[in-house]
Amino acid sequence: NKTLKILTVLFLFFLLNRILVYLPIKFNELSFFKTNWNWTGKIFAVLISIIFIVIYKKFNSVDFFIRFKQDKKFFKTGIIVISVFFIIKVILNLFFIKHEEWNLETFLFQLTMPGIDEEILYRGILLGILYKLLYNKTKSVLHPAIITTSLLFALEHSLFFDDSYGLIFKSFPFFNTFISGIIWAWITINSRSILLGLISHNLGNVMLFLMHMI
Repeated sequence: NKTLKILTVLFLFFLLNRILVYLPIKFNELSFFKTNWNWTGKIFAVLISIIFIVIYKKFNSVDFFIRFKQDKKFFKTGIIVISVFFIIKVILNLFFIKHEEWNLETFLFQLTMPGIDEEILYRGILLGILYKLLYNKTKSVLHPAIITTSLLFALEHSLFFDDSYGLIFKSFPFFNTFISGIIWAWITINSRSILLGLISHNLGNVMLFLMHMI
């Protein structure tokens, strides 16, 4: 079955991608940078995503929404949705602010790596392939490709292991990233590009960290 083969490849790629992200955290000797943030893991993930896009010939970069060109009819709507979303996130996060000292590395990391890695993976490769496989001529936020990728995105940000390898689930990060994932995926499908999602992802992260550092 062709679809099953594609889904198997996609699952194995996703597993490898996320393993590469966390390897430098578990094994410090694999880290190229002795810093507070996981630059090495993110770089590994971005590189394997780029390699996948280049060598997996069943799809091209347009299928993965890897392009700068935007759908002109949707662009204004996308900007409005992102702006409203930012305002809501700021209001909600006001209740969870914990003061932190200014840190240049944190600022630079949040301005670059999370959006590049996660948008290429979740709203690029995963969403692109699933949208092609499950295509039903709708761009609704309830499209199964949007829900699936947003759920995976949310679980990565809400499931953690403690020191005894017990599984911890945090509800606020889950719902926060699930809704974020849905909005970014919907914007990506309608704009035909990950660009708006990538920019808003990183700017949103920076904005929240700046709120903590004020």
